[in-house]
Amino acid sequence: MLRILSYLNIALALTYFFGYLLNSYSWPIAAILIVIVFNGMVLQHLENEKVFKTVHYVLAFLNLVFAIFLTIWACHILQSSIEHNYFGDSGIYLGLTTLFVLSIVLHLLLLFKKNI
Repeated sequence: MLRILSYLNIALALTYFFGYLLNSYSWPIAAILIVIVFNGMVLQHLENEKVFKTVHYVLAFLNLVFAIFLTIWACHILQSSIEHNYFGDSGIYLGLTTLFVLSIVLHLLLLFKKNI
């Protein structure tokens, strides 16, 4: 399950980047890169069955911070869509964001459950 979620997170991060963050600021792009690097490291450690180090937990924390940021960002988009009564492409954005956040959080929960 962790392997599938890692691949899903990488795919969603790339989709999110190309769909919404291509012309964005540098720190959300850096957060997407952190998600990709962390999930790549998880895949590597699952194959080699090694223990996680401090850098993994730091990257996991940054993934959680990014998930919180995405949640706040999606809430603002939803609030703005309701205020202006315009839901053009916000439904696709909110769906993708919700899936991405849930995937990150579920991945972190399963990862910590496995390592404890």
